[in-house]
Amino acid sequence: MLKLTRKYNLKDFQYLVFIICVIAIPFTKEYQPYVMFLWVTSGVFVVKKSKNLNYRSLILLMMPLIVYVMHVFGLLYSKNFNKGIFNIEVRLSLLFIPLIAVFLTDKVKQRYILLFKLFVGANLLASLICLFIAFFYSFSINKFGILIFEPSYWPELKDLNFIQLINERGSFFSYDMLSVFHHPSYFSIYILFSIVLVIYLIRVRKGHKVFFYVLVTYFTIFLWLLGSRAAYLTYLIGFIIFIVDLILKYKKYWISLLLILLGVTLSIIVFSNKKLKQNVRDSMQLAEGEGLNQNSDMRLWLWKSGIEVFKENFWFGVGTGDIDAELEKKYEKYDLKLASEHNYNVHNQFLDIAIKFGIFGLIIFTSWMVYALMISIKRKQFLFFFFLLIMFVNFFFEVMLNSIAGVSFFAFFYSLLYAKYNITQELHVNKKT
Repeated sequence: MLKLTRKYNLKDFQYLVFIICVIAIPFTKEYQPYVMFLWVTSGVFVVKKSKNLNYRSLILLMMPLIVYVMHVFGLLYSKNFNKGIFNIEVRLSLLFIPLIAVFLTDKVKQRYILLFKLFVGANLLASLICLFIAFFYSFSINKFGILIFEPSYWPELKDLNFIQLINERGSFFSYDMLSVFHHPSYFSIYILFSIVLVIYLIRVRKGHKVFFYVLVTYFTIFLWLLGSRAAYLTYLIGFIIFIVDLILKYKKYWISLLLILLGVTLSIIVFSNKKLKQNVRDSMQLAEGEGLNQNSDMRLWLWKSGIEVFKENFWFGVGTGDIDAELEKKYEKYDLKLASEHNYNVHNQFLDIAIKFGIFGLIIFTSWMVYALMISIKRKQFLFFFFLLIMFVNFFFEVMLNSIAGVSFFAFFYSLLYAKYNITQELHVNKKT
């Protein structure tokens, strides 16, 4: 009886920890390490063997561990050992992905729908709080004692309309002034995945779905307010893929036509952003080997600096701990004072890996991402595919695995979706046999 009670309590413990995780991710990064500690502990305390693992599944399970081992190996030729240790600590969640996925309890697997709903609900609440704060700061009393609404926080932009303010990131309702819990890039990823989860719920749940459609619309508008250009690109890519999937699966061409018109409208709104158009032109120039100028986006200068460091350390990279020092030399070379003062990273996960571990590390990391996408497409894993797509696209614009907000989100949902992926395979195998 004691043994049964202990097993039941441990299963409940892991399930409660997962609930805490999905609710905490949108709201906190300061306490996220403690939440992830609970996440790891929930896997350590539950001993359960996973059945019917095949070779391809095992590769997907082991790749996070391999990438983590690369970071440990990179310490051997790093000059800044302490910095390297810090980088390893931040990515500790990657090490435990296999542990959590293999030892995930049936209770968590059977109630993943509830976990998805809680994550969507947490992001909805977080976004509403952000909007409330934006409204609060937008109201003020003028010299005549009249309450006025002024969404601009830059006096020189007060003559712009609301859409222009959002595109210029000059409103309390845009970018980092709106996103109070996380950097807009990370919050945008959470919102993007929330949209995917809501669409998934529309596909699998019966009954009234009006609220879900309203929720997708709301999250789409909020995503635009956040102003992350990487998120815009991810949304449009995902939107196109979703339309193609509808056409091929349901043959409902009139619905697809409406969605295409909506997509074109969204594209016009997004690409009316002058800064985005300038970034596209500069990126093309950088790809063609042409020089940047003082008006070029800072991220492009970071990429240029990172590419030079990669070329100089092509085969094995600079190691886990020395990337900041090497980038600093380039920042001084190009007089990037802002990048130097704030110790900017290279803002590209693939380039970050290439600088640290050379061409071999880049091949390993890229192969993991591409292979995981291919497997998710082949086995028609809707959630796994769009989760990987969101991460893959944003890896080109942010070093997502360098921050607790990024690596925690990735590790948590990668392990959860991998477990969901395997339970599907187990049921399929059992049916055949």
